[in-house]
Amino acid sequence: MKPTSHSGAKSLLLTFLALYAIITLVPAAVYGASHWSKEAKPNMLQPPASSPDTVTAAPSTSSSPSSTPPPTMTASPIPDFLAGLQMPDQSGQAASASPSASPAVFVLEDSATGETLQVPEREFLAAAIACEMDLASPEEALNAQAVAAYTYYSRQRQQPIHCDTANWLVYVPESSMEERWGEDFSSYKAILDTVVDQVFGQTLQYNGQLALTSYFAISPGSTENVENVWGTGSYQEHPYLQAVASPGDCFSDGYLSTLSLSEEELRDAVTSYFSDDIPDLSGSPDTWLTDIEYTPSHLVKTAQLGGKTVTGSQLRSALGLRSAGFQFTLEEGVFHFTVHGWGHCVGMSQAGAVFLAKRGASYQEILQHYYPGTELVSG
Repeated sequence: MKPTSHSGAKSLLLTFLALYAIITLVPAAVYGASHWSKEAKPNMLQPPASSPDTVTAAPSTSSSPSSTPPPTMTASPIPDFLAGLQMPDQSGQAASASPSASPAVFVLEDSATGETLQVPEREFLAAAIACEMDLASPEEALNAQAVAAYTYYSRQRQQPIHCDTANWLVYVPESSMEERWGEDFSSYKAILDTVVDQVFGQTLQYNGQLALTSYFAISPGSTENVENVWGTGSYQEHPYLQAVASPGDCFSDGYLSTLSLSEEELRDAVTSYFSDDIPDLSGSPDTWLTDIEYTPSHLVKTAQLGGKTVTGSQLRSALGLRSAGFQFTLEEGVFHFTVHGWGHCVGMSQAGAVFLAKRGASYQEILQHYYPGTELVSG
């Protein structure tokens, strides 16, 4: 295994801190950067045509929005890479994290076909990378993604893992890759084989157990402390899921998005999502969403919605926002939301991993940055 360079890590940290200060102090300048076109396709997309057609909400411990779809974002859609996956409950618990001997297959339940699949480990890992990362990304970023994905899904081996082969969520068979990539299939397949060969069997562990290696697309400039997203007690269980600087994310297409909702659209979205306990939106619209509390990472932690205390994650899901890192204005009966980042912001930022890899970081350094305190273990 390639040893971590302390001097290299120190240089990367200093670079991160400088960039973080820049985007914190001069957001207007960053906002105006010419490469932040709202209509540009995010650079975290899969190879051509691999993205789902719609934006999916982040995994949440709350119930999903009802059948009424949220309004569409103005920027081009990319997948929320953990959508539909089995996430921890409010205590931060997931399936058994014991790093005991792994079976030779992953058992999957495919929502597209209703079938139960038994997929060899190497095939599953290659598919998971293809579903969740741009294969044009630097090799070290792909390596980091592979280790995170293998560790994450290995925690769930005691029960079938949900996938959707029709929408490239979690797993797709090689035949689907060949159909989608066409003449590029051989080159993409070679990339996947190389990554799998380099890191297969490696996991991240904490105190001798598999770590909860969650990941997402783009942060608002910093990742989030797990307790602010998945509830009290989750940090004690997963202290490596802490807020770390990730300022390179702000240079990614898809970092910034906007959404405008009329009073009626917002009321309908809220009523649909909070169907069991609907907030009271009968008063003046300027009293509907108030008392917003932000985390140090600039994500909404809690707010008052029609007299009801809700979390940023709930608001994100209810309104169809890319992340909980948002601000809004109310003008002439229209709520205008400005959103930074994409995803739940806990764990590794894929855009941040690409940024670090392009600047010479190894996959070991990337993983240590986003999951501090974990240990990389070979199988």
